[in-house]
Amino acid sequence: MRRTTALLATALLAGAAALTAPAANAAGSGPQGTPPAPVADAVAAENCSITNVVYGATGTCTGLDPNQTWSVGGWCQAWENGFPAMKPLWGPTTAGDGTVGASCIQGGTVSFTQIVFGPKPPAGPSGRITGYADKCVDVRGQNQANSTPVQIWDCLGNAGQTWKVGTDGTVRALGKCLDVQGGRTGNATLVQIYDCNGTGAQQWRARPDGSLLNPQSGRCLDDLGFSTTNGNQLGIWDCNGAANQVWHLPV
Repeated sequence: MRRTTALLATALLAGAAALTAPAANAAGSGPQGTPPAPVADAVAAENCSITNVVYGATGTCTGLDPNQTWSVGGWCQAWENGFPAMKPLWGPTTAGDGTVGASCIQGGTVSFTQIVFGPKPPAGPSGRITGYADKCVDVRGQNQANSTPVQIWDCLGNAGQTWKVGTDGTVRALGKCLDVQGGRTGNATLVQIYDCNGTGAQQWRARPDGSLLNPQSGRCLDDLGFSTTNGNQLGIWDCNGAANQVWHLPV
């Protein structure tokens, strides 16, 4: 009986040590199911840093492509029924330079943190896109959420008006792609930003007359109704060479 008790105690101690022992290499390089090593503060990338607190962490990045998405990820160490358990550190995804936090929302205290980058954005020129009445193509409220409307607005030079015309046929802002709602093809279908997913609803082709064609629908990006009002949402319409379909792209 004493031998059985001793063996059980040894096994529990070994399990606890596996949860806190330093990893041999980078995060995730150990055996499957082994959480990464605990750290206090870590430099996650050349231009990024992380500051940990007891129940969360804050990451800061500078010098990134405005369309490079990233978040703070990692693990929190908790206890369940007297046994150590690892819970994910959770935080929102952002794009470009800035600061974002993450928290142990399932309990526990911070054990390991890292900057988690999304796919590398494609090459291509970045800048504002101007159109009818010299208004700028604008992501409403600089909101990074999926389905945020794309509209016209006075040119302000902010991140919601900074677009990358990618070599892959996408047009991006705030780490999202210019997207035809629902992949529909009819006249007056509105456009928005959405996670880049490689669908035809997110493909655009600049034409010699200044229009921006969505090949899937065969229709062009249009300032619907020839509006000059801030907040007028853009859509697609039959390509007709009119002034409200002429767009000046970054070069």
